[in-house]
Amino acid sequence: MRVLTELEKTILLAFLVLDRDKYFPEMELILKFPIRQRKAVGRYIKKLEKTNLLEKHPIQANYRLTKEGMKQALKLLHEGAKLWTTIK
Repeated sequence: MRVLTELEKTILLAFLVLDRDKYFPEMELILKFPIRQRKAVGRYIKKLEKTNLLEKHPIQANYRLTKEGMKQALKLLHEGAKLWTTIK
């Protein structure tokens, strides 16, 4: 497993805080971050999907945590990773 960036960790924690099993539209998640980070968040969501930490809905452009993503997010929460955004 590769080392995650702080923004990737924050994205995983955001999915964990919002809802573990629900699919969220990409834009809904991106809008929860500060304007200066939104473009990077979109890119990192795609990277997290490629590393099998997020899964995409088969029909819509919605994402949720995979089982591996859930393990990683809970590990980050347990370790006390910093959350760099305000969840609305």
